[in-house]
Amino acid sequence: MGDMVPPERIGERARWLEGLGYSHIMIPEDYFYVPALVGATLALQATESVPVGTSIVSGLVRHPAVLAMEIAGISRAFPGRFRPGIGLGLPDWLRQMGIMPAKPVAALRESVTSVRRLLAGETISVDGKHFSLDQIGITHPATEHVPIAMGVSGPMLLSLAGELADTTLFAASAGVEYFRFGRERVEKGLAKAGRPLDAMAYATVALTCVNPDGDRARAAARPILGSFLGEFGVNTMTDAYGISDQLTALIERHGAEAVADEMPDEWLEDLTLVGTPAEVVVKMRRWLEGGLDSICIFWPDPELEDSTFRHVAEQVIPAL
Repeated sequence: MGDMVPPERIGERARWLEGLGYSHIMIPEDYFYVPALVGATLALQATESVPVGTSIVSGLVRHPAVLAMEIAGISRAFPGRFRPGIGLGLPDWLRQMGIMPAKPVAALRESVTSVRRLLAGETISVDGKHFSLDQIGITHPATEHVPIAMGVSGPMLLSLAGELADTTLFAASAGVEYFRFGRERVEKGLAKAGRPLDAMAYATVALTCVNPDGDRARAAARPILGSFLGEFGVNTMTDAYGISDQLTALIERHGAEAVADEMPDEWLEDLTLVGTPAEVVVKMRRWLEGGLDSICIFWPDPELEDSTFRHVAEQVIPAL
């Protein structure tokens, strides 16, 4: 579910998605749109059985005691259905709020570890580099294991997910090469923590546009992917895909706004799920074979997102 959905429409939209037969619903927390924990609660209240998660909430925005209290409360109210995701959050947003940590990995470790212990009913004291907790326990801890996803991208954070998470959530515009890279780093964290490989599930968020006219879907997706790549520039994902030098040269030569016009068609084909239903079936199958257990689809334009959700539910999922 996209972050442009206003809070008062989340319930009806969640009911619609459940009726289409989707296996889960995910609520994003892109600052400063809709608070994901509020959105997830509204979606859970409006639906019958579909699991609802958050793509990620930043582990830095909320103190871990508050975050644990909120997660426990939602999980107790909707047993077996809440799937929280925690991550660092985009650095630009954290800088806007004045909370970008000097040591992101250490800060996120403190956050997620503290949340897990509090959910389990422990009373804890932590004197960390980023958070302090002085004999804090939550009155109503979780009554079941709450599976936590970690949305991360860099090598050290991927390894941390291997140590702490139940699911690793890869970012949008990643692609098969990055999924393989990411799994290798997560598996290092699993080994470090003495956890088996099957302790981890893998998911991604995918920029998705499906239309019987594949060219129309591609034409709609090109400026969106181009704006993402132009805004965020090179990163671990573009390194894994092998386009960082080419993307840097393109931005330096023509500017970030020209990426959509100048980028090769292959970038669109490899980093997004766009095309006809049959084409997207092939792409999704390749992604799943590349190591994913689930894919969460989204599109920033509400009208095209609605039609994409219908095409995927009616023609793509049955074929998979």
